[in-house]
Amino acid sequence: MSTEPTNAKWTPMTATQQTTAPRCINCDNQVTRQFARVFGDNRDVVHACPECSTYREMKTADYIPEEVR
Repeated sequence: MSTEPTNAKWTPMTATQQTTAPRCINCDNQVTRQFARVFGDNRDVVHACPECSTYREMKTADYIPEEVR
């Protein structure tokens, strides 16, 4: 950790700025990368999240279209 003073100021992101975190394509809710890796399809695309689906549906992957599985 540096003790030198810096001139950089921290500025929070505005609502219009995009992050690299994955989003649910059904409801556009932001999810974590780990969630996308576990509950997403083979390309880590999340088709449903806890906001728009149940964990039972997400666990069985019945909500993912056949052509993307």
